[in-house]
Amino acid sequence: MSVVDIKTKAQFDELVKKTPYVALQAHAVWCGPCKAISPFFGKFATSLSVPEKYTFARFDTDEVPDLAFELGVRSIPAFFFFEKGDKTSDLTGPKPPVLQKSLEDLSTKAKAGGDAVSLKSDSGSGAHL
Repeated sequence: MSVVDIKTKAQFDELVKKTPYVALQAHAVWCGPCKAISPFFGKFATSLSVPEKYTFARFDTDEVPDLAFELGVRSIPAFFFFEKGDKTSDLTGPKPPVLQKSLEDLSTKAKAGGDAVSLKSDSGSGAHL
């Protein structure tokens, strides 16, 4: 499954409402670290997503500023993880190993349909807005 491009906050709201598990990437076309990490996010979307249970999505912070504001994006790339409509953790910066673990943990939960694994927040440096 490919990454869903979010173009409006309403589209995002609908996605987290109907999909139990969502991994969201905040990025911008001008962001070098975003360009570096995006292929990893796309690869994991293909291998880890679960139809109708676990979706990978991304949005450009310049195109959907109201969503960036709501999520408190201050540095990109940033990743947000949602379970049953609630943001459960986030990750800032291009950190492939940490991103992979977070995405795999959420995939495990989606496949199990429960809360078998706990995610934790990790902040770091990325491109600042």
